[in-house]
Amino acid sequence: MSVHDDIRKLLPLAVTGDVAPEDVRRVREHLRCCERCRQVSEDFAALGSALRGLPTPQPRAELVARVRDLAESRLARKQARSRDAAVLAPLVAASWIVALATWPVTRAAGKWIFTGWHMPGGSFGTALVAYSILGFLLACGAAIAVGRHASAIGRIR
Repeated sequence: MSVHDDIRKLLPLAVTGDVAPEDVRRVREHLRCCERCRQVSEDFAALGSALRGLPTPQPRAELVARVRDLAESRLARKQARSRDAAVLAPLVAASWIVALATWPVTRAAGKWIFTGWHMPGGSFGTALVAYSILGFLLACGAAIAVGRHASAIGRIR
C-alpha cells in the first residue's frame, strides 16, 4: 500500500479527530500537496457537519420505561443470587459439619435399628445405607422447601 492509500484511510478519522496526533500531522502534510485528498477531506467535513445538524431520534417513553424495568429486574435478580450465594455457603459448611458430627450417632443407631438386616460389610454397611437414605430424604426436603420459597417470591414459575 502506498502512503496515499494510508492517508485516504485516515481521512474520515482525521476529520472527526479520532486519530493520534502524529497521524493528524501526517494527514495535514499530505493534504498540503495532494488536491484530490484535500477535496475528499472537505467532503468528509461537510458530511460530518450535515450529520451533526440532523435531529437526534428520541425513543418512545414506553420503550424507555420497558428497558428501565428490564434492567432493574435483572439487577434485582443478580443481587438476589449474590444474597443466595452468601446464605448458601454457610449452609453448605453447616451441613458438612452436621454430617460429620452425626455420623457416629447414625452408625450406632443403624446398628440398633437394623440389627436384623444383613448387609455386606456388616454394621458399617448398614449404618452407611441408613445414613445415605436419611441424608437423601433430608436433601429432598430441603430442595422442596427452597423451591417453594423461590416460587413464593416469584423467582421461578
